[in-house]
Amino acid sequence: MDEPLLTIGAFARAVGLTASALRHYDECGLLVPAEVDSGTGYRYYTPELAERARLIVGMREAGVPIETMRVVLDSSAAEARAALAAFLEEQTARTGRAEEAVRGVLAVVDAGPAARPAIVDLPGPVLAAAIRQVRHAAESDPASELASVLIDVDGAGVDVVATNRYWMAVRELPAAAEGDGGRAVLALPDAAALAVRLDAITTAELRIADGTLTLAGRSLGRDATYPAHRLVLAGLEPAGTRAVLSRADLLAGLDAAAYAEVDLFLGDQARLRSPHTAEQSDVRGVVTGPPARLRLGTALLGRALAACLGDEVHLAVTAPDRPVVLTSPYQPGFTALVMPVRHDAED
Repeated sequence: MDEPLLTIGAFARAVGLTASALRHYDECGLLVPAEVDSGTGYRYYTPELAERARLIVGMREAGVPIETMRVVLDSSAAEARAALAAFLEEQTARTGRAEEAVRGVLAVVDAGPAARPAIVDLPGPVLAAAIRQVRHAAESDPASELASVLIDVDGAGVDVVATNRYWMAVRELPAAAEGDGGRAVLALPDAAALAVRLDAITTAELRIADGTLTLAGRSLGRDATYPAHRLVLAGLEPAGTRAVLSRADLLAGLDAAAYAEVDLFLGDQARLRSPHTAEQSDVRGVVTGPPARLRLGTALLGRALAACLGDEVHLAVTAPDRPVVLTSPYQPGFTALVMPVRHDAED
C-alpha cells in the first residue's frame, strides 16, 4: 500500500522544522519532498522522510553546515562519523580562538576611550536600492539572526550586506563618514520599512551607535551577531579561473536544468548541465584560466544572478569547494558570494 502523503505544514509539525526551513532544505537538495504538485507547487512528504528530517534537526541545532549534513545523510556510517568528528574538532578550536579574541577585545575596551558614533550622509534612494538589492540573500526563517540586513559604516563609506551562510550579497556605497565606524543589524521587516522611508529622503543622515541605527529621530536595530563580511572578503584566495558570461544564458540554463543542483563547466565553451539528466545549455562568454567545474544550487545561483545588474556577470573561481565570486561590470561595488555544493569528482 502506498504511504500517505503529508502536507508541508503537517510534516513540519511532526519533525520540528518550519515550513520555510523545509523549503530551504528542498532547494539545497538535502530533504527533497516525495511529491510536488505541478499546478500549485505544494510539497508533500511521506512518513519515511521523518527520520532524515529529525537527523537534520539535530545537526541544525548543533550548527552543522549543509555540506557536512550531506555527508552524514548520504554516506557510509564511517564517513558520517569522520565528518562529525572533524566538525566537533573545528568547533572546539573555533571556541578557543573566540575566547582568546574576546579577551583581547575586552582588554582594548577597558583601556581605550568610548567609541564615537558613526555619522554618514548619503542619498536616501541609493541606500534604499542597496537594501532591496541584497535583502534576497538573507535567511528566510524570521527566527534566525540572519533574517536581517547589515548596515556597516567605516571610513570608506557604507556596506549593505545580507547572507544566509550559503550565499552573501554586499553593496558598497562610497561616502564620507565621521566617528569611529559602527554597524547595525536590521530585521528584514525593519529593513524594508527603512527602504520605503529612504525613497523620500534626498540626503539621509545616518547615525550608528551601540548597534542601533538612527534616522530622523527613529531608531532601528536588533540584538544579533552577524558575520564579519569584511574579513570574509579579505580572506578570499586569488581566482584561478575567471569568466565573463551572459546573465540571460545562465538564467535560462538554470530554468532548463529543472533540478535543485546544476553543474557549471568553464572552459573553451561555458555550459550548464543537470547532474541528473543529459540536459545542458551553452552559455555565451569568455573564460580565462584553467578549466573548472562547479556544482551549484540552482535557487541560490538564480537569486545571486537576479541581484546582479546588466547583461553580463563576472565569475571568479578558486576551487570547487570555495565561494564563487560574482560581480557586475555595470555596477562597481556589488559583490555576491555563492557556496558550491559538495560532490564527488566522478559524479
